[in-house]
Amino acid sequence: MKTKVLVFTPTYNESQNIEVWLKKVDSLSPQSDILIVDDSSLDGTTQILLAKKKTNPRLHVIIRAEKSGIGSAHLLALKEAFNKNYDLLITLDADLSHDPGDIPRFIEASSNNNYVVGTRNHGGGNEMVGWRLVLSKGANQICRILLPTGLSEYTTAFRCYDRKAMKFLITNSPKSTGYAYFIELTELLHRSGLILSEIPIIFKNRKKGVSKIPNLQVLLSGFQILNLVSSRIYWCLFIKKVKH
Repeated sequence: MKTKVLVFTPTYNESQNIEVWLKKVDSLSPQSDILIVDDSSLDGTTQILLAKKKTNPRLHVIIRAEKSGIGSAHLLALKEAFNKNYDLLITLDADLSHDPGDIPRFIEASSNNNYVVGTRNHGGGNEMVGWRLVLSKGANQICRILLPTGLSEYTTAFRCYDRKAMKFLITNSPKSTGYAYFIELTELLHRSGLILSEIPIIFKNRKKGVSKIPNLQVLLSGFQILNLVSSRIYWCLFIKKVKH
């Protein structure tokens, strides 16, 4: 039986990248459907998507009234994929920092795993430079020390979920709506008992447009990590023992 795959990305002001992204996903994963959640972009992205939707039956577009957070967009994609009976949901960024050519590798890896994340460590690579590289490496290192899961990557959005992982995350939704969402999601999946894995990817610097990560989100993510550490201690001392 053919695996039913949904490829997802959220957009906000990605008019310089989204047409190239769509063309690459179309050509490199021709059997997959595509979902894009756009937060009413101000630069013409919304209009591009609506025009493309008219000529591409595999493209599904959801326009939200305002910028509502990357975490909530990913949670919406999880619900859409599960409710519409997709076997796999693959998520990646719209700025071409994630290579759509890696999608088949995620599909292959998902045959033995409930959840697969693309890692910039352990054989992967990262084109980031300066403070962005320091923040990326620092956040992942802190998570590996304080929230060990067996994975080396906590913050990138290039991920693949099977139906068990989708159902678990819909039922046990992360509370974070910003970029800390990805860290919390990883922690929740670690506690779920599902099979988690990772494959190496090369993270590329965006060539067009600007990053949507506000400095405040970095600070908020730090507080969220501390909250997750406290929650992990409680889980280990009480809940995990009860389950076993």
